[in-house]
Amino acid sequence: MKNMKKISFLLLIAIVALSGFLVTSCEKEATETNMIVRRWTLASKTIVGASVATDCEKLSVWNFKSDGTYAIYDSCDKTSTGTWSLAADAKTLTLDGSSAYAVIESTISTLVIELQVGSTGLTRWSFN
Repeated sequence: MKNMKKISFLLLIAIVALSGFLVTSCEKEATETNMIVRRWTLASKTIVGASVATDCEKLSVWNFKSDGTYAIYDSCDKTSTGTWSLAADAKTLTLDGSSAYAVIESTISTLVIELQVGSTGLTRWSFN
């Protein structure tokens, strides 16, 4: 009887642990996409560490919506809109099906993306 209780207890612990693992792994993709969905304010735009943000770009807002659309509002009252998608591995953010940004950091409070811009170089955008 004592062994039966011990086996039942161990089986219960194994089931609880496995359930927690399965729930966590299923929610990972949704969580990564949800990290992108919000209004981001541009903190910096740099090439090789040097600031290259124009006056219009400073404090611009990039709004990624859950329906896969985005809007970028700059300080000069210009608005750009389009669609966005996040790769399954959450390492590439694509705008309008063509501009593929490398996702360097994506947390609840920070987004950092990079894009090779022709001969200009590797451009990094950091958002809060």
